[in-house]
Amino acid sequence: MKSRTYFLFLLSSILFFSHSMAEKLPANFNTQDKSLDQIIKFPDIKGDISTTINCSGVVQKNKKIKFFSCYKNQPGDEVYIYEIYKAFKKARFNPALLNRKKEEALVQFRIFFKSEDNNNSIKIINNIGYKENVDAYGINHIGAQRIIGAEIWQKHCPKFNQYNLLTKTHINSEGSASNASIHDYKGIKISQSCNNSILSTLNSSDYIPAISGDIFVPSTHIEVFGN
Repeated sequence: MKSRTYFLFLLSSILFFSHSMAEKLPANFNTQDKSLDQIIKFPDIKGDISTTINCSGVVQKNKKIKFFSCYKNQPGDEVYIYEIYKAFKKARFNPALLNRKKEEALVQFRIFFKSEDNNNSIKIINNIGYKENVDAYGINHIGAQRIIGAEIWQKHCPKFNQYNLLTKTHINSEGSASNASIHDYKGIKISQSCNNSILSTLNSSDYIPAISGDIFVPSTHIEVFGN
């Protein structure tokens, strides 16, 4: 009797997670053709190297990406970023699904370049590399993705004076957000109205939760706001 009860519990758990995964799917790079890692050309650099470039963008319903940007972590990363920028407009992406509908989602990811014994490889890792999340779920987990909506913060924050804010938000395994906070900023000091609207946007947005081992897991969502 116990074994049958356990089997039914296990089966119901599998069906629940399968249903949840069908309802929510993160944007990803696994297109059959024109995937970003296939289009990027490895820079003409000699010797054994390895470097990681952080990038982000909003994957659209039409499989293209907008607001795309990458930044360097160390001197010399410019040659890799140059090749990425040449490729990203040609690439196609699988958009996020929420309640089985395509949605625009902010995707933050890393592109890993490695050359060893004249063998070049490029790998895309679908998370930002935040230490807390990597320690909990490993280097290859899929990070939480924020669904892009009305973006009310844009109406309350500076459009011309430069600023950058680093934010953190807790996302539970169902995609609900809480405890958004601002941890660092550069540039001009923002108004309280701007501050509140950013936190409100983060806490009220829909999210695709992080994924580890094919199940949704809680995580910390990192996002930079600015102009």
